[in-house]
Amino acid sequence: MLNTIEQPGKSYFEVGAVSKITGLSPHTIRTWERRGFIKAANRSESGRRRYSQDQVEQLALMKKLTDQGDAISALSQLDLEELRKRLLEYHSGQTAATHETRGELYILTEGKQAKDWLASLSSRFKYSPSEEGRYDLVVIAMDANAVETRRRVSLARHEHPDTPIALIYDFAPRELIKQFSDAGYFLIRWPTPKEVLEHYIVAAIANASHQTEPIGMEDGTVTGSAPQRVFSDRQLTLIASTNPNIKCECPHHISALVASLASFENYCRRCEIESPADAEVHAHLGYEIGKARSLVENALLYLCEKDNLEIPKEEA
Repeated sequence: MLNTIEQPGKSYFEVGAVSKITGLSPHTIRTWERRGFIKAANRSESGRRRYSQDQVEQLALMKKLTDQGDAISALSQLDLEELRKRLLEYHSGQTAATHETRGELYILTEGKQAKDWLASLSSRFKYSPSEEGRYDLVVIAMDANAVETRRRVSLARHEHPDTPIALIYDFAPRELIKQFSDAGYFLIRWPTPKEVLEHYIVAAIANASHQTEPIGMEDGTVTGSAPQRVFSDRQLTLIASTNPNIKCECPHHISALVASLASFENYCRRCEIESPADAEVHAHLGYEIGKARSLVENALLYLCEKDNLEIPKEEA
């Protein structure tokens, strides 16, 4: 659980939470503060640094820009709005030749909020397919409900496999934001001025071409946890027992496969604790199986959508 401190109208985040959200290591955050590049908004009663929501976004932007080669000493002189513009300049510089010179851009919106938020865009942006039946971008409203967001993304990936996806949100779980950001999805936070929003849309079209399922691994080393489960054991049992419109046993078989993979994940976690000498092996196996389980869960979400199968609600 992220260590977040809520105050009336404000949220503050301690170093561990900021690290998870931005991708910066706690050591880097502390080093940047020690060198005067950032200053915590305040400290807790026990002396722990606490950062505001704007500061978290500021740090996330600084990481993205330093990854592109900008000097942290120069970025530290910019305020939040200037950092946003700098990132836009970077994206625009890459995409001007191929996208800014084009006329109409075709956008598919998923979710009422996405449609409402993009309604102010200029007439250059069209909300129907081109004459060739293609879209340049799918814009999905990120729901506070992680299952609903993953359902929308899974469906879009199946129906528009060659079209980049951007996620727009005003509020969403921080872990969900980080998950999709790490997987290469272009994230747009609402509200944002019309001119900036149009730049974001153009940048998303050009820079969201390598989107994957979140993996959190580099060079074969586990660097994060597997995606959280979408379905509980109870939900899987109920889905498996439904009477689908599609005359086949797909709900039963896919639900059983998810349950089996989840069971093996749990087995690996037990082995990590009970067999310390083999903990690394079981951690790797459990992580890989967790990724496979997440892929099959996405397939089950897709099937539920296509077959009008209602996902059972969890009991309170």
